[in-house]
Amino acid sequence: MGMEALAAWIPAVLALVAAGVAGWLLWSARKAAEETAQRAEAVRRLASAVEANAEQTGQAASTATEQAERAWEQVKLTRSQLDDARQERHASTQAEQWEWAYALTTAARELVNSCHELIRVSLDTQVAPHYRQAADRHYRQAGQRWQDTMIKAIARTQPPLEMQQQVTTFAEVHQRLHGHIGVLLRAVETNTLGEGDTLTKQIHGMRHELNNAHRNLQRIVSSNLSAPQPAAGQQANGQQTQLNQATAAPAPQADPNQQTQLTPAVGPQTNGSRQPTPNQGPAPAEPPTQQLGNRPARA
Repeated sequence: MGMEALAAWIPAVLALVAAGVAGWLLWSARKAAEETAQRAEAVRRLASAVEANAEQTGQAASTATEQAERAWEQVKLTRSQLDDARQERHASTQAEQWEWAYALTTAARELVNSCHELIRVSLDTQVAPHYRQAADRHYRQAGQRWQDTMIKAIARTQPPLEMQQQVTTFAEVHQRLHGHIGVLLRAVETNTLGEGDTLTKQIHGMRHELNNAHRNLQRIVSSNLSAPQPAAGQQANGQQTQLNQATAAPAPQADPNQQTQLTPAVGPQTNGSRQPTPNQGPAPAEPPTQQLGNRPARA
């Protein structure tokens, strides 16, 4: 019985072991299936997120493309506006240069004419003193207008160096002639000017020199206007410094021979000696001595 019972129990035990192994395998397979399903669900969710992100990226790319197109249109519009503004500025600058060139040459011509008229009136012994005073007043006003116009024109138009030199030359010649005119007026008033005097010859020579300087100035101004103008911002800092220096003309140098021959020269108009006539009105302000030369005060 023992061996038969043992033989009967062994298959039962084996069957139970097999059933346990089968149950464990079934549980393991179910667990693996559940994990696989979870992973599949995670992969599906990731795929959905990737699709959503891809759609959002596509929309962002489309938006960026539209914004880039609008930005490019803005760039082209801005470039067109900038070109128009540059053209307008160039036209405005050229018109301003023409205006200041006309004002400069007109003031120079008026100054030259007033110099000639004052010299003619001073040398004419038949002219009344009040006519001489009126000519001197007109000459001083023309000199003041020339100084103001020259400074403003050079400061606003920034002319080339050659034009600056011609303006400075014209100013220097006028400074020297201005001093001789003061001596001439003093000599005429004191009746010490003789026929064929050295002073008269010097003044006539300087008149021709002033005419030549004025013609050269007009020629340089005309050539500067006809030449192409450089773009704004291309002027060097050194040229700006030269522009500022060109506005200050040096004071006229006194002639030692003239001082020994003539009495001390004085200007033709001061506050103490000359009084305006009733028909002429008040005398104009005295031009700056730094620009028109230093005239000694009349005794």
